[in-house]
Amino acid sequence: MKFAALDLGTNTSLLLIVETQGGGQPPRVLCDEVRITRLGQEVQSTRRLHPEALQRAADCFAEFKALIDHHQVNIVRACTTSAARDAVNGQDFIQLGARYGIPIEIISGEREAALTFLGSLESAKQEWTAVIDVGGGSTEIVIGDTKGPCERVSLNVGSVRLTEKFITGHPISAEELERLIQFVRQEVSRALDQFNLIPAQVLLVAGTPTTLASVELGRAFESELVHGHRMELSTLERWVHRLAGMSIEERKQLGGMEPKRADVIVAGAVCLMEALRGLQQTEARVSIRGLRYGIAMDLIASQFGPSGASR
Repeated sequence: MKFAALDLGTNTSLLLIVETQGGGQPPRVLCDEVRITRLGQEVQSTRRLHPEALQRAADCFAEFKALIDHHQVNIVRACTTSAARDAVNGQDFIQLGARYGIPIEIISGEREAALTFLGSLESAKQEWTAVIDVGGGSTEIVIGDTKGPCERVSLNVGSVRLTEKFITGHPISAEELERLIQFVRQEVSRALDQFNLIPAQVLLVAGTPTTLASVELGRAFESELVHGHRMELSTLERWVHRLAGMSIEERKQLGGMEPKRADVIVAGAVCLMEALRGLQQTEARVSIRGLRYGIAMDLIASQFGPSGASR
């Protein structure tokens, strides 16, 4: 059977198509696509999905539907997260998906965290693992093991949301950067007060860490190089300050920088930095997996057996 899993986030929309016959065999990836749609444009201030964002989403759906049809997918599931959760016209997005034959579910932050953990756990051993997922509108932090997530939280801090809230110009002034860092630090600290587990390893997922890894490598994104890339807290701190001191155009000139992320990369890096600091960890590994893989695994489990992502 073929499954399509869509992660429709605040900044990016991702499509994963896999094929499996069950039997415990890992699914074969047929298609893995990313589009930056910036669904969360101005949602922080207006609480509405912007018409331009909905048009970008429609263009993306047209492309994704063509790929789904080309691969003759049997089952499609799409999950949308922070921007659609916050927008008063989130149902407009649901109806837009239906127009293209893409059923969309608005999932809670906790459900998002659980599925992200499930999708990221490929390289985890029998030890406590933390997964940090920085999106455009929210950040999920989960700790668990191969049996599933045990502690999880979803924070309303993300690269797009925070950029719109705190940053008025690029380069970013020292005052604005400090206010941004302190805000995220307080939000993370408050959230992690409820955690009791200490992870043995940390995985970083989504576009912010994969972009930073590509920039650190100085080359365009290559999954084989980025997956498993080691990132230290001290390295994140250096990149936060270096990128903050650049204009958007200067950031775009960096090898490995995704141009459409250049304006929000600093806020995303701050989320990563403070989440890692809050977990009292000095390093992490980048993973190219995440929510879309969790959606796919949950879909497969619904056909072939149980999964670890509880509803």
